[in-house]
Amino acid sequence: MRQCCSHNGTRRTRLGLAHANPVNRRIRVMVFGALCAVWIVVLVARLASLQLIEESQWLHRSARQHSTELTIASARGTIYDRENRMLAVSVPASSVYVRPHQVSDKEATAEILSKLLSIPRDEIRAKLDSDKPFVWIARQIPRLHGEKVAAQAIRGVDTMMESRRFYPYNHAASTLIGKVGVDGNGLSGIERRYESQLHGQHRRDKVKRDALGNLLFDDDPLKIMEIPQGSSVQLTIDAMVQTVLQEELERGRKSANAKAAMGVMVDAYSGQILALGHSPSVNLNLPARHSKADLAEPVLESVFEPGSVMKPFVAAAALQEGLVRPTDLVDCESGRMSFGGHIVKDVHPIKTVSVYDVVVRSSNIGMAKIGSRLGPQRLHEYLQRFGFGRNSQLGLPGETAGILRPVSEWARVDLATHSFGHGMAVTPLQVVRAFSSLVNGGSLPRLTVVHSGGSEDSTVTPFLRQDVVSQVRKMLIGAVHDEHGTGKNAKIPGVIVGGKTGTAQVPRKEGGGYEPGAYIASFVGFAEVPESELPILPVLMVSIIEPNTTSIYGGTLAAPVFQRVMQRVLNHFGAHTDWGGPNHNEAQPRGDQLIAPRNPVPIVPASFRM
Repeated sequence: MRQCCSHNGTRRTRLGLAHANPVNRRIRVMVFGALCAVWIVVLVARLASLQLIEESQWLHRSARQHSTELTIASARGTIYDRENRMLAVSVPASSVYVRPHQVSDKEATAEILSKLLSIPRDEIRAKLDSDKPFVWIARQIPRLHGEKVAAQAIRGVDTMMESRRFYPYNHAASTLIGKVGVDGNGLSGIERRYESQLHGQHRRDKVKRDALGNLLFDDDPLKIMEIPQGSSVQLTIDAMVQTVLQEELERGRKSANAKAAMGVMVDAYSGQILALGHSPSVNLNLPARHSKADLAEPVLESVFEPGSVMKPFVAAAALQEGLVRPTDLVDCESGRMSFGGHIVKDVHPIKTVSVYDVVVRSSNIGMAKIGSRLGPQRLHEYLQRFGFGRNSQLGLPGETAGILRPVSEWARVDLATHSFGHGMAVTPLQVVRAFSSLVNGGSLPRLTVVHSGGSEDSTVTPFLRQDVVSQVRKMLIGAVHDEHGTGKNAKIPGVIVGGKTGTAQVPRKEGGGYEPGAYIASFVGFAEVPESELPILPVLMVSIIEPNTTSIYGGTLAAPVFQRVMQRVLNHFGAHTDWGGPNHNEAQPRGDQLIAPRNPVPIVPASFRM
């Protein structure tokens, strides 16, 4: 009976628990159900947010992971010379880049790339340690080098095709043409001036990529990677003439042991620049870093006192005004004269000579007296008419206007010094332009360096009379062919050469006086071949900067360079300089053959002082 009771008690206890369990179970089920409901609501809300509210954001993120926009930089247009020879052209090149976080063995990768690209290993290693997602290793290298890198199949390292600038004539007109940066933008010269024309629009193409970032092409990858092209530009430069000028400037600079040399040739009739350069020059094909000074074009940007090359312009002004005649006599004071409280000297002292001989023999004293007839105002006015004191409006970056101070700032002695090329500063471009007017009929030409398809108006109005041009032309020929001429070293057999020498000191950079022993030797002239139909009338200026030799004069340093350049250029244009015919002697005239004295009148009394 006890056992039975005990059993029944236990049973009652279990039954009691059994009666309590359904309640607890319901509570647990309700709690669990509530949690599930909340989770479902949250899940549905999140799904709704992803699919409705954040749809565009996630689609953009997905597109960014699986596709990319590839920018293909345009290849710049070709720069041609006047005969359609290529002076600057874009060629395909490879660029190597790295995604540092994808590179597993950075030490080995740096070692391999260093050997293939000839870049210091430490430099590459530093780029591999970058936190950036994309780093350039090398830009615009030869495609062969890029193919070697690609052949290594290094994870995280890849190549991209770009274009780089190549200059077929190396140094020739390099600073005139200008430099292009690695991003394809013109930095100087023609490349910068005509950036909008040469630099075409970049093309952007969308391409897919895999999880590793490798590009996947649906179409032909070669078609996608075709490089867009900019428009071309044609220059008036002649590549062959430019090469000749560059070679002879280098030869002349080395011969004179000079700091530099520069030169420019134009066609006196059209004003087209045929060649322009300097020595030493830069070769933009070489992967060197160039400073702003390296990329400057001295013919446009450098100014200097011209010296005696200014004398024909002052003589032309006095002739134009009717103040002198070529046969009028000038007392040159035996090489020494007081003027405005200063002493004016001649290198080669002479006494009384004609105006013609003042130019031919290059007398400072004689020219100071001729300038005094003009007076400060008229002299300044004519210098402006010849284009001094303002740039040529060529439109190239960096061209300077030189220095021609207002008359109000002149001292008394400036009338004399300006008459023989001191106290003012010019560029070689200004001088050849002004000189062209002395031989083309009296017109100051509009200089051009880029062909505009015939749209430019080359019409100019002469400001010198024809008789004045003829008289000055004879003086220029006499300066080369006369026995007393200072430019005898510019003679070319069978060719009529006219020109003027000039030697000037270099002013101190700090101002106040001149650098001791520093000179600029120049020669500017023209050349004609009798009975030859040349398409141009070439005018050339050559300047040797700070020579370190026994001679410092334009007649001994610059004139021989002029002679070699001009002879080679004439031959290039088909004019044989060994010509000799019945009029051969006319190519080597003397002063007394050109001007017969007629009622000579001293233009200034011998006792003249100022």
